[in-house]
Amino acid sequence: MRSWVEAGQDPSHFWRLTLREIGVILDGAVDRMKSQHDERAWLAWHIEALARTKKLPKLKDLTHGASKGPRRRQTVEEQIAIAEAWTAALTRR
Repeated sequence: MRSWVEAGQDPSHFWRLTLREIGVILDGAVDRMKSQHDERAWLAWHIEALARTKKLPKLKDLTHGASKGPRRRQTVEEQIAIAEAWTAALTRR
């Protein structure tokens, strides 16, 4: 029960569950804690890395879904060259 409470679970629910259910919930809590640890480590690493840079990148370049603007459309010749390279790579076996 000590691990149950440490994982942030309600003590009154502990006695209503089977051992299997308790194990699944605790495994999920462990996975959540590992994920949170990884997020904090990622943040700490990037804070230090950014502190060492001479020029700070723009925030929009660091955020998820940062748009680099519209992409240039491939020409027909470029598409054919890619298809030929792909075909050559697949038939080399």
